[in-house]
Amino acid sequence: MNGKKISSYKQKKLKAQETPCHCCGIPAPFCWRCRCGFAMCQDCMDENFWGVTCNGITWDCPDCGAQNGFGNQ
Repeated sequence: MNGKKISSYKQKKLKAQETPCHCCGIPAPFCWRCRCGFAMCQDCMDENFWGVTCNGITWDCPDCGAQNGFGNQ
């Protein structure tokens, strides 16, 4: 890396860009992410909305079962 140190903020930003969707495998500019590392792009979330949420406020991670918010409440 030419001796340059990358800040932790920049490392997190670069890591987020590298993560592809776990459902379709395509890297997307935005993914819904769980704390366990599971990531789902918006298109896959729209397609699977019926299976990952029952109230439209939270979604259940298919990998670990944790509840995550949509950020709308």
